[in-house]
Amino acid sequence: MVADATPGWVPVEGGRVPVLDIGARDGRPLVLVPGLTDGLAPVTAPAAQQLFSQVPLPLDRYRALVLSHPVPVRPGWGTQQLATRLASALARLLDGPAVLVAHSLGGMVAQHLAARSPDMVAGLVLSATAGRADARLRAVLARWDQWLVDGEHDRFHVDAIRTSVTGAARQAHLAIHAASPRPAPTPAAIARHLALSAACAGHDATSVLTDIRAPALVMAGGRDEVVGAAATRQLAAQLPDSHLEVFSDLGHGFPEQAQGPFQARVARFLGELGW
Repeated sequence: MVADATPGWVPVEGGRVPVLDIGARDGRPLVLVPGLTDGLAPVTAPAAQQLFSQVPLPLDRYRALVLSHPVPVRPGWGTQQLATRLASALARLLDGPAVLVAHSLGGMVAQHLAARSPDMVAGLVLSATAGRADARLRAVLARWDQWLVDGEHDRFHVDAIRTSVTGAARQAHLAIHAASPRPAPTPAAIARHLALSAACAGHDATSVLTDIRAPALVMAGGRDEVVGAAATRQLAAQLPDSHLEVFSDLGHGFPEQAQGPFQARVARFLGELGW
């Protein structure tokens, strides 16, 4: 049975967390923690709901909770503060641990949650993320921030496609965008993006990575122009119990481009966990 994918809200300190409950109601829980795209499109947005309805996970067997970052995101919050709100929301939603499936910024938040609240985390699937933001990532974030502030929204969206998608899929995404450009984001959405971008740019979990005891599947795009594959490899090497998978010809958006292989690898990891 598939749960009703109507967004709900969970109160946390300083605000609320939007949540989608999808997948099998009686399945074991997977918690999906999104990346920076959540800034402009949290799960309350129809575009995000459409995206997560097609997420490459075995939702016929698992209950998936998609948790946006808090509303509002306060300026000055880092990934640790975001992890605190995520932990608070999960404590209200679940009676036991879950496997976190987290991408990019979401993976950064998940690192802090797994280190500080080990009883909540049975396993980690970390894609296109790093234990610490480096100069490469900060440069990408800085230009995106500037374009959004300057009102160059189309330039931002086109660059996000170019840095995330490779090959023929990139051209297809660019063609779709050209045919149906997105409306300009609201000032509130831009402010939310900027706050999350700052948290991402300031991320550093290297002092707590060895505290993470949950098994982790760490996956990288070999041609990732946002979070370089080397940074994700380094994260895998620093975690006490991790397995690394590299999608060599793909970029930051490899979960979407390699849906079949991605789902198969995650399903195998969940099976190894006995989940």
